[in-house]
Amino acid sequence: MLALLVLSWFSFSDPERETKVRVQPQSEVVIAGTTNINNFTCKYNLQELEVPIRLMYDEKSEHIVFKNAELKLVNDCFDCGGKAINRDFKELLKTEKHPQVALRLLYVEPAPSNQNTLGVGLEIKIAGVSRTYQTQLHCKQNKDICVTGTLDLKLSDFELEAPKKMLGMVKVDDEIKVHVTLQMSEI
Repeated sequence: MLALLVLSWFSFSDPERETKVRVQPQSEVVIAGTTNINNFTCKYNLQELEVPIRLMYDEKSEHIVFKNAELKLVNDCFDCGGKAINRDFKELLKTEKHPQVALRLLYVEPAPSNQNTLGVGLEIKIAGVSRTYQTQLHCKQNKDICVTGTLDLKLSDFELEAPKKMLGMVKVDDEIKVHVTLQMSEI
């Protein structure tokens, strides 16, 4: 049922379609990680997103293929809670050479009947290195559509070395989590 609602939200009638969406202010993208002594979170200021976002997609028999569904997140717009950790985060992401992180939606597999989980293919580009992931996202549709989920990543997958501070006494773990809550409305 939800799969039909999601498909109808994009108004399919031709194999190739285009629409525009606006990411609502209550949306969030948060990168969370741990060190050997504490946790940290870096929240993205979504007010800095280019809006609206133009989407081009094709309806295939088993999934929807997107051609240009990309969120470009400027590294300077992440807030980790303080100047020093913000500076370290930007340095980790090689911001001087690669000023943004890109999340590109490749495809969506419709949810099975009576479920609100979608199979999703994503390409994530960090510090000039791209990796492709398959994951599950939860989807709710009222007037707008809200997609939520968490993706587990490793810094080493992007050829990034987990930073060490205070002469190696504080070390960031290789595993991080990207929490996404995107509330979108078609315009």
